[in-house]
Amino acid sequence: MRSFAILSAVAISFSFFSTILAQDNQGVSNYGPGEPLINLVNTSPSKTHVYKVEGNADNPGTAYGAGGGSLPAATVLPGQTVKFHLGQGFIGAFSAKNGEGSRFEVNFRGDSPGDYKTWYNTDMQFGMSNNTIGPAHGDKQINGDESLAGEQDCLAKANSAWASIPVNEQQELLDTGYLEGTTGEDGVLTSVHMDKQATDKVLEFFQNSAELNAYLVPGSVPGKKTDHTGAKADKHSWSVTTKELTITGY
Repeated sequence: MRSFAILSAVAISFSFFSTILAQDNQGVSNYGPGEPLINLVNTSPSKTHVYKVEGNADNPGTAYGAGGGSLPAATVLPGQTVKFHLGQGFIGAFSAKNGEGSRFEVNFRGDSPGDYKTWYNTDMQFGMSNNTIGPAHGDKQINGDESLAGEQDCLAKANSAWASIPVNEQQELLDTGYLEGTTGEDGVLTSVHMDKQATDKVLEFFQNSAELNAYLVPGSVPGKKTDHTGAKADKHSWSVTTKELTITGY
């Protein structure tokens, strides 16, 4: 986990009593204009998206989940957009598939009042899903790069690199069980997934070859990693000046 978002360990169960039902406005109730906001957008006409929500133990009283502890999951119905109001000073994460998919880490504390940054990234170390995060209005990153982290279609991105992998290495990857499909120049992947037991070979394929728009191995926010895979991961700590982000589920 990145140093800018060191989160407390929170075990969140998905049940009728622990899940926020799909209200259009969720999070803190005393929100105002210009305060931290994440839009949870569900583009699927049939699938309900559920996000495990975590907050830092040191979140201030103005922030959602102040002081850490269990937080209800956030539910977004098919075609719905939920405005999740986070309050001032929020650091935390939203994890798709109720904690088993891509994890979106956000930091709304900024650097200083005169040089504000919202930090965010996508973490696929422990799970993978078709979700993205970026500024709500399409703004670029502070460094001018594109701003959408995560993947709309992880399988398609993995397939785009599959033919470049030697056949013997393709078979080794399939043997891990994290990728399914066929080998050869015309080989096609039919399924990909991630969890915390994934081997180095799997991590290297997703991070270096497929170049998923997330980090698959722990990076370092200052960008000091020197190994190839770690250096790739370091590229995925992103920042924008807006306090409004959008997480989209496909």
